[in-house]
Amino acid sequence: MSLLQNQYASEVIFVDVVDSITEHLTDKLTQNFPRHQYNWQVRCDDINNLAVPADDSQLFIIAGVGPDQTIDFINSLCASAKHTPIDLLTCSVSGNYAVRKALIHQGYKLNSEQLIFDNNRFYEAIYVSKSGDKTLQDVGSEMWQWDDPVHRDYFRRVVAHYEKKAKGDPAKFKPIVERYNTVPDTIEQPD
Repeated sequence: MSLLQNQYASEVIFVDVVDSITEHLTDKLTQNFPRHQYNWQVRCDDINNLAVPADDSQLFIIAGVGPDQTIDFINSLCASAKHTPIDLLTCSVSGNYAVRKALIHQGYKLNSEQLIFDNNRFYEAIYVSKSGDKTLQDVGSEMWQWDDPVHRDYFRRVVAHYEKKAKGDPAKFKPIVERYNTVPDTIEQPD
């Protein structure tokens, strides 16, 4: 809604597969963003069914879903828009290592990233495009602020999560733990 409020886009399209969510959102938007002033749509549909228009400037925001669904959406959008440059902003509720690997596999570059702590939950907001000039790292790069105890806490939680998973499947998860353990060495930390 802030995209509408700040007029960052000529049109904003909201998509969700759950009827009750789209109905509630439509009511809220109608009340706060009259259609004669704002250009928006709400669609109750699966994102896999969307055809991406061949416009020059498009941003797709994938938020509030888990890593598997986020990756499915990324792959579906990329397949639907093979020759259309689209930017993505992902904010998966977990599993960001896998999400980052999927973005890297699709050829995305980093525009910016930020660690968000909201309502006692952590989120990695990852903004990417294929025309970016920074390499997207599978373990994050720009988002880490070691002088912030919240960031250090999140980092410890992520590593502990993958260490626990590595006990059950070391071949799959031990390399992820090793990747995360390289992060403090590659990022400038406070004295």
